[in-house]
Amino acid sequence: MRAGVSKGGLTYHFKSKDELAQALFTRLRELVDADLAVMRSEPQRAATYYIKSSLEIASPLERCNMAVTRLAQGSYPEANELLAECRNQWFTVLMDAVGNEDMVHLVMLLGDGIYFNASLTGTGAMPEETDPRTIDRIIKLIDTIRY
Repeated sequence: MRAGVSKGGLTYHFKSKDELAQALFTRLRELVDADLAVMRSEPQRAATYYIKSSLEIASPLERCNMAVTRLAQGSYPEANELLAECRNQWFTVLMDAVGNEDMVHLVMLLGDGIYFNASLTGTGAMPEETDPRTIDRIIKLIDTIRY
């Protein structure tokens, strides 16, 4: 398996698909809590951190987030609730840091778009859209907006 775990090893640790999903939900909560702690540690850089971290599509947080997203697309309403809870937590931390609701929406939607485009790497997506230099220029542009 791509995860480096055999099916037997997986079924040894998780007796059911639901048990595996619950462990995944717990893992996402832990990773989001750690991400929020980073953002809270430097509130003046929280928005920049959120945007730049959207490029990290292979990070444990992003991989776990994607797995929970896949469950949300299936038959796990708890996954939908968890994803909404995580987004609300990021929104709250960004709101505390930025203080402007519209700017927080802009930052979060920008991060979503960056993540989407970064995940298309190798599929014909324009590389300049996910070039860190482009992201830095966008961040500088956002910094010029009075909020």
